[in-house]
Amino acid sequence: MNMLKELLQGLHFRLSFVLCLLFAPAMATSLQADPFSFTLRESGKHAATWRQIEWQPEKTAIIVCDMWDSHHSVTAVRRVNEFAPRLNEVLQKARARGATIIHAPSDCMPAYAGHPARRRALKAPVAPESQQGMEAWCHRIPSEESATYPIDQSDGGEDEDAWENAQWAARLEKEGRKPGTPWLRQARQLEINDNDYIAVEGDIVWNVLKEQGIRHVLLCGVHTNMCVLGRPFGLRQMVRAGMDTVLLRDCTDVMYNPRRWPYVSHFTGLDLIIRHIESHVCPTISSEQIVGGNPFRFSHDNRPHLVVLVDPGNMPVLQAFARRFLDPEVRVHFTVSSPGEGKEPEGLRHIAHADALLICTSHEKFPAEIRAAVLKHVAAAKPVIGIGLGDWPQVFGADSGARLKDAADLKVLANWGKVYHPVAAHLPATGWKTLARYGKASLLPGTQVIVRGQRAKGKVREPAAWTFTRSDGGRSFCTVLGNPGDFSNSPFQHLLFNAVYWAVGRDAPSGLPADPDERREAEGWHRPGTKVMAGAFRDMRTLLRVPAGVGKGDYSISWQSQPQATVYFNGEKLSVRAPGEWKIPGQILRPGDLNLLVLRLSADRAASGKEFPALGIGNLAFPLAKEHWQQSYSSDPEAEVAFPIPPQFGAPTDLIQAWPLSR
Repeated sequence: MNMLKELLQGLHFRLSFVLCLLFAPAMATSLQADPFSFTLRESGKHAATWRQIEWQPEKTAIIVCDMWDSHHSVTAVRRVNEFAPRLNEVLQKARARGATIIHAPSDCMPAYAGHPARRRALKAPVAPESQQGMEAWCHRIPSEESATYPIDQSDGGEDEDAWENAQWAARLEKEGRKPGTPWLRQARQLEINDNDYIAVEGDIVWNVLKEQGIRHVLLCGVHTNMCVLGRPFGLRQMVRAGMDTVLLRDCTDVMYNPRRWPYVSHFTGLDLIIRHIESHVCPTISSEQIVGGNPFRFSHDNRPHLVVLVDPGNMPVLQAFARRFLDPEVRVHFTVSSPGEGKEPEGLRHIAHADALLICTSHEKFPAEIRAAVLKHVAAAKPVIGIGLGDWPQVFGADSGARLKDAADLKVLANWGKVYHPVAAHLPATGWKTLARYGKASLLPGTQVIVRGQRAKGKVREPAAWTFTRSDGGRSFCTVLGNPGDFSNSPFQHLLFNAVYWAVGRDAPSGLPADPDERREAEGWHRPGTKVMAGAFRDMRTLLRVPAGVGKGDYSISWQSQPQATVYFNGEKLSVRAPGEWKIPGQILRPGDLNLLVLRLSADRAASGKEFPALGIGNLAFPLAKEHWQQSYSSDPEAEVAFPIPPQFGAPTDLIQAWPLSR
């Protein structure tokens, strides 16, 4: 009996072993075939939108852009070192599921000459359907043609101070590295598997993608506004080539100096570039969709996160307010509060991670999911700000009868007396006039009135803005003000600005931030306009996208109304051919690349002449478009002409114009 039992057990083991051998490949294929389920984020006209997609791992590639082991900016090095471990985790998980990993550390191929992953890339057969132009940088795609580039990065984007930058450069020299280009290999935190690929050449990357049957590409690395967008393997080229392309938005960084327009936090600068990409290039995802947990966030990004719930009609005025007053130090996301046509309402993910909510529409209009998310936020004792509201008792402390539907001319008066409240800082003691949705509001215990409003023909002063300590311990601010005209009113601007900072527990700056566009006109490069600074030197610049097929020829710049101008082309001062005409030597022309044209006008000529220069090609003249110029003023006649960094490293898309092909 025992012998029979042992025989049966042996047969069972052998049968199990054979079955495992037979079905193991199928099981492995089944595991690898589990698709990536991604939630793509895009930025529409008003706010972010989301959509669900599925990608098969074996048809998906992740391209790691320029995650170098060093950089000329020490702060850039710190940020790369901070998120590199998270990115490595993403690569490990994606690789295990069957995705293709392409490491692309530009300028570093000598370090990988014998690496198996490099040899694999070079062995990829030339794709039968070659993609023209894949070997070059791509500075703009058609969907970006009408977009205004959101930041000024022409200084290179270094955000450390001069002393620290000098110290870092000295250290790089001591290590035997070139301070301007110190990278030698990829960051060591990122593991390179022998079955990965190493390639930076656009055509070789394309060969790998076609050999592996890739349809979907996920870009990550640095820096989003420069290499990630423009490299031969970057976002624009992948979109242009027809790949399903997505940016991994929390595994990237930006080269942006907060001392440049629009004068916001470095991390807000990153958000602005991501918003530009989501609006004009491709969608984005975040890393927790691959590795779980929460999205990555830089440790030095201590901006409070404000989510604004607003109807589409009121969106523009709130966005303009946030850009002017909040973007420098607050992380702001906008969410449309109306239903989403059967889809998941927009903004649930943002609300879940908000430090504070700013609500500009009646809660009765919320879809059920939005309302539940807001109530969860309130139950967590997080702050809430209400504009033009007052009829949500448990949140804003006013009874449900305060519908506040009628508009009235109000004299808004201070109410705090001798008791200081930070929301009241800088409000005029004499009050101000405005038009508000107004009605009698009975306030609950826990409220403190900040300002009162008095109708033009009335005597009763009713609460117009107040704070409320809720039963959950959270703090709320509410005001019946908030008509579109209020947002151009300095007292209301101060009131709302102070309220946001008070709600998130921060001390508001003593003064309102300057208008970034006005500040830019005074101290930086900006769009030419009617305003001219008398007695100043004016420099003007544009970028000409010269086709690869353009050869040496008879080229010139003409500006007949400004014959005294000094003209520079790719940094070289041009010689005068005739009054108002300058010759472009063929040896300084860069076919297949961006060419920088800068003109300087002297003080006595800066205010004259409205037309713009023309490009001469042989006997033909082509006027250069006004919308692609920037200008900057200087009162110092000895000041050097300011040239931006080499254009291929992040040229603003709205500064580029095409070199005409006609001769």
